[in-house]
Amino acid sequence: MNMPSGVDISQYKTQAKDLLKQARAASPAALERIRAHHPELGIPFIVDRLLLSDAQLIISRENGFSSWARFKDYLLFRNAVDALDTGDLVRLTRMLDDNPSVLKYRCNCGDWYEDGYFAGAMLLHHIAGNPIRCQLPSNILEITALLLERGANPNAVCGKPPRSTTIGLVITGKQVSDAGVAVALIDLLAKFGASVEALQEPDMLTLPLWNCGLGTARALAARGAAADLRHFAGLGNSERVYELLRETPQHDLIERALIYAVVHNHLDIVEALLQAGATGDRLVAPSVGITERTALHEAANRGHREIVDLLLSRGVYTGVVEPQWGGTPAGWALHGGHDEIAELLL
Repeated sequence: MNMPSGVDISQYKTQAKDLLKQARAASPAALERIRAHHPELGIPFIVDRLLLSDAQLIISRENGFSSWARFKDYLLFRNAVDALDTGDLVRLTRMLDDNPSVLKYRCNCGDWYEDGYFAGAMLLHHIAGNPIRCQLPSNILEITALLLERGANPNAVCGKPPRSTTIGLVITGKQVSDAGVAVALIDLLAKFGASVEALQEPDMLTLPLWNCGLGTARALAARGAAADLRHFAGLGNSERVYELLRETPQHDLIERALIYAVVHNHLDIVEALLQAGATGDRLVAPSVGITERTALHEAANRGHREIVDLLLSRGVYTGVVEPQWGGTPAGWALHGGHDEIAELLL
């Protein structure tokens, strides 16, 4: 749908008043807008009997909404998101005072909101900065506390199945990981009743490690989150990797661990895993729900030149085609914008 050109409700109130004046003056353009977006009036209609509510309905429909009330709710939500994104705690507090229902609003209009894991997101879901829309405000903990204190549902989900909770968005969020606030946000959400069941899953660390959340993964690991060779390889915990390799793990696990080390560019661990029998050109699924690829695919896509050179020096086969997109490592390098690496692999 066409997105509204702004989020200031006063501009649309002014547009409605202007439309009403133009219609009463028999402006052809205004009358055509009425015919197109308010056919219930019938033709011919009496312009002197047009109401401001009629003009507001037309403005709403022109912006993709079925009523002025729904359009207003959307604009209030967008303004609340803007206050959150800019860290304007005073403005956000005032908005919640005046319109507490904004906490229950679900957005289904615009990028991110219509499809995918963020579809139908509520205001609280935005505190994770996932998807990345703008810079994360420095007072995100205070903002989150305000939303929760005002009654935001910490267990509300968004997105298409499998759905996302706010904690789930935090666990997989890059911005909160880089800012070092993910665990504090999780604790705050849990304090207000958020389920922490996801944190007990044996493969939980895969989520942050596979979504650029290395800081979050390290913080959760320090708290005792379950981890195996793959996770320690991604975390860069060489001591634990060496210990586990001495236990002679299955070759498949070593190959999957190699991909985790490659993703996070841990060259020393890559070398250790290669010495332990990993090849770098074997198709493996790093975890449940992640399609097969090789370590070379990941190194090429992410531009990790030293790892690519190391794998090539070990005689890695460069022609493996992964099954989801039918891409070779060279194709993945091109997709990642690493033309020089692609040339090495062709």
